[in-house]
Amino acid sequence: MGVLAGYKVVEFSRYPAGSILGMLLADQGADVHKIEPLGGDPSRGTEEFAVWNRGKFSSLSTYSKNTVVHFANGADIVIECLDASEKTALGLTFASLSQITADKEPVVVSIPAFQEDHPLGWLPAREGLVAASSGVYALNPSGDDPVPEEGPSFHELYYASTFAAITAAPAVTAALLYRGKTGKGQQITVPIHDSMYQGMGTALVRHSQRPHGKQEGHPVIARFYRCRDGRWINVNIAIPRFLEPFLEAIGHPDWLDHLTDNKLLNSDGDLLEEWNQKFEEIWSERTALEWETFMEHIGVPGTACRTVDEWLDEPQASDSGAVVQINDPIFGRMKQPGLLVKTHGNLGQVKTPAPEMPGDN
Repeated sequence: MGVLAGYKVVEFSRYPAGSILGMLLADQGADVHKIEPLGGDPSRGTEEFAVWNRGKFSSLSTYSKNTVVHFANGADIVIECLDASEKTALGLTFASLSQITADKEPVVVSIPAFQEDHPLGWLPAREGLVAASSGVYALNPSGDDPVPEEGPSFHELYYASTFAAITAAPAVTAALLYRGKTGKGQQITVPIHDSMYQGMGTALVRHSQRPHGKQEGHPVIARFYRCRDGRWINVNIAIPRFLEPFLEAIGHPDWLDHLTDNKLLNSDGDLLEEWNQKFEEIWSERTALEWETFMEHIGVPGTACRTVDEWLDEPQASDSGAVVQINDPIFGRMKQPGLLVKTHGNLGQVKTPAPEMPGDN
């Protein structure tokens, strides 16, 4: 099942971006054959491997030109996410692979860390390297300049690799449609570093008149507030069409004129401090979940800030298919992300858990 059913994918990947792309294609029905180096994929035995390689079958092999010819012959799609020097040495390019397929040209996808002509083009496609170079770890709010003299703020998300994979996936689909019309395959290259120009979003925006690229916020009303139970709620009530019904519902309609006079609030520091304190005190009257229910009732955006575990345990997460449960051979019953794309009429599926260590070929 899935819109890519019947397509043969061969994946040569040492790094997360290639594995994630292979997973996305497998979820949509493609037959993905992962060629692991002798000794296995570097991430074997981790939770990441269990997610990124579900729905695939696998072989162990030395990486050589003969290996590439053997496995890639007849493939519709070839994924390459190896060290920078390996692509050409192994013949993992469209120019090379189009010569070994007798009846159809393949779509070849390369996901390097950087473009070949970039000064850092020799670096491997490791998440930490690309994330560091593209500002993911910068300790500054979205759109703001970096905090002076502050170091990086690390996290465990494979942010850059994931953006490269989800950028490459629709490119592969477009290339398959083109091949269906013309019979011609092509080379697709998605440098992970370049994909982060869309992944970083407003963090890349700068404004000529202020040190950040964000819209100017409300002088009093923030986005996050600590509630009676110590938990936080995220609200979006600064604009009048939400602020007015909110103030009406909490019994303070008389506050509206004061809180919509930004010019006065910004010109009087004491007045601004007074209103900040008043508005913060409101949230101590209810727990975060009580506020969430209240906001839903009055039709104003607001949600309690949940932990990852709480989100995974939400009934909606499993009912919608955003979270699925897989019987993994190493971790047993585990929760994983569901299908990122749902196609109507030919829905994909997670066919199998990640493959166990295969024998050598």
